[in-house]
Amino acid sequence: GIVSWRWLFSIPAVLGILSAGLIVFFETDLLKKMEGAQVNYVKVFRNTQIRNVFIFIFLISMLYHAVHKWFGVYLDRDYQLDQMSISFYFILIAFGGAFGQIVGGFLTDKKGRFQACYLGIILLSVSCMLLVGIFPLMILGAILIVLSAGWTIGHNGVSTALTDFPDENRPEIASLNSAVRFISGGIGFSISRLFVEKGFGVTFFGCGLLLLMLSFFVKKVVPPVPRHS
Repeated sequence: GIVSWRWLFSIPAVLGILSAGLIVFFETDLLKKMEGAQVNYVKVFRNTQIRNVFIFIFLISMLYHAVHKWFGVYLDRDYQLDQMSISFYFILIAFGGAFGQIVGGFLTDKKGRFQACYLGIILLSVSCMLLVGIFPLMILGAILIVLSAGWTIGHNGVSTALTDFPDENRPEIASLNSAVRFISGGIGFSISRLFVEKGFGVTFFGCGLLLLMLSFFVKKVVPPVPRHS
């Protein structure tokens, strides 16, 4: 909120270089482990259960980023906030995401991944639909925190379900879990651009409604009883 927008690129670049240097100079055996098996993405996608999980992740990520990526412009146009205030709300969103990761891990461990995934999607969908209205700034902040927490709680549950599959698929699953989210996020942002011209509230409500519909399929993708490999 107080520096040039170009620092948004410079700071992560410096931190990335620093992280790479730390990995090189502080070696760990955890990063040296190799599966030794041939990577075959086609074979993984032929597995119906694995494919369904990634389709589910793709759809959730697409809808979430169709909302999240517009928050800066949304806060500027619908709430007329300045740069510092918008940055503050992004801090709240990051805090909500971090809190959701912790809660999601606890729920997944104590209650099960199905409960975590289902709760996360419900929180995410309801908070997205609420953005159709205009609220006092404190309530808006609370909604954005719940939205971000819902995303990380839900994703924690569905991602943990991937550990049920055989170890031989682990290299493909690990890489696809990130790749699918990045690709779907970009697609969600591109598609939503066609709708935000009609209004942010309507677009966010529509995404929330679609997320609510996805909640009916959680049990098929993330069964209450873990799969056995």
